[in-house]
Amino acid sequence: MSDSLSPHYMGAYGDASGSTPNLDRVAQRGVLFERAYCNSPLCAPSRASMMAGRYASELGSLDNANPFSEEWPTLAHVFKRAGYETTLVGKMHFAGYDQWHGFDRHLANETDYSRGYNPRVYALAYDWDQPSAPNPNGTDWMGPSYVKDKHWDSYTAHYDWDVTIHREAVDYLSKQKPGGAPFFCCVSYHHPHNPFYMPEKMKKAFEEAELPLPEIPDDMRERYGVMEKWLFDFHHQGGRYDQIKDKENLRWLFETYYAMVRDMDTHAGELLDLLKANGLLENTIVVFTSDHGDMLGHRGMIQKRCFYERAARVPLLVSFPGHYAEGKRIQTPVSLVDLTPTFAGMAGVPSPEGVPGQNLMPSILTVNEPEDRGVFCEYHGEGVHAPCFMVVGGIGEPQGAAGRHKYIYVHGHEERLYDLANDPEELCDLSEDKAHFSIKEKFKAKLLQQFDPGQITANARQSQKNRNYIFKACQAK
Repeated sequence: MSDSLSPHYMGAYGDASGSTPNLDRVAQRGVLFERAYCNSPLCAPSRASMMAGRYASELGSLDNANPFSEEWPTLAHVFKRAGYETTLVGKMHFAGYDQWHGFDRHLANETDYSRGYNPRVYALAYDWDQPSAPNPNGTDWMGPSYVKDKHWDSYTAHYDWDVTIHREAVDYLSKQKPGGAPFFCCVSYHHPHNPFYMPEKMKKAFEEAELPLPEIPDDMRERYGVMEKWLFDFHHQGGRYDQIKDKENLRWLFETYYAMVRDMDTHAGELLDLLKANGLLENTIVVFTSDHGDMLGHRGMIQKRCFYERAARVPLLVSFPGHYAEGKRIQTPVSLVDLTPTFAGMAGVPSPEGVPGQNLMPSILTVNEPEDRGVFCEYHGEGVHAPCFMVVGGIGEPQGAAGRHKYIYVHGHEERLYDLANDPEELCDLSEDKAHFSIKEKFKAKLLQQFDPGQITANARQSQKNRNYIFKACQAK
């Protein structure tokens, strides 16, 4: 896994900058999902949703400070049930005391609750009753981190952490031998998550490269809906909007981001080489994905927390040469909740009862596309002021056109509709276009069949009140 990697910046998905040669080879020898989405575009909710195979609102994982309850079976439990040894190396952003969730060991863990949980993190329990406001935890990882500044030249924490993650992964995989116990190992790197830092020598490969810098319309802010306006405030973009979209600044941003992607890809390549050297690669299924993407200045936006393609879409590769289809590209939209039933299919054990995803193994093994059931993405966390949802696919669009339209619903505020085939940058909202009325209504009906926005609103507000009470109690000390 990576963190904050949009598939748009990988060679296997059409990028020409050469940042992912190792993962591109995985795609060539396996199955690539063209339209895979996360189910909540923020680290902790996305990862909890992926691990449990359930939607974030069902799990009660709405933001980066909602504890992920240990009562939910996870994909790690799926493998344990099949007799696998389960190991997590690196980031999974488990919020709360339980840092295991079915893993036998957790190496290079970023979170230490051995001395007690720090409820001051509940400052992230964003109060929906307040006016639109900046991130209460400060500016550092928000707008300023997307502006070139000498401050970031010395911010090496995430780079150093990835060095540790990789060292632990190499050590663990070096000990695995053919004929040993079956293992499931999730190696989760932090790159290319902001703040953006890479040693200068590693950025040089992209100094002369032609990079896909975003073209931002002059009237972009006038096109923002309510969700974008909320996030503009939360991400501390006020006063930095022009700096972020400046061409020189975007050049720095993309050169650094691409170098971070290359670093992560190099690590992945070294793990694949190690598996091969140990005689394990021929009997090991390789899967690659990310928890969400990053807007990186597209539409004048940064970070994630929204449903546009560069934030909500993720790479998804599955490779097992000689066993699974090779060089296949699946067009039908899928999402990360599909991983739990798919892994259960790989391991030959039942999925946890009631998971909403589908087992993708029939499509991985054959030339068939998966069923177009539609993909849901939701966001009810910090920065917004109401439940927010996205739907792609699942409304009976013609074969080959599944997922052409995207519907966004902000409960009590607005709807948005985009034609991704004709408007890939999602600049033209069609929600008020009479010619698209029936499409919008189909999406809304599908959404309301799956989710109860009123109940999610009540649950989110109660969670905010509970955690803000605890936060203020801790401040009183």
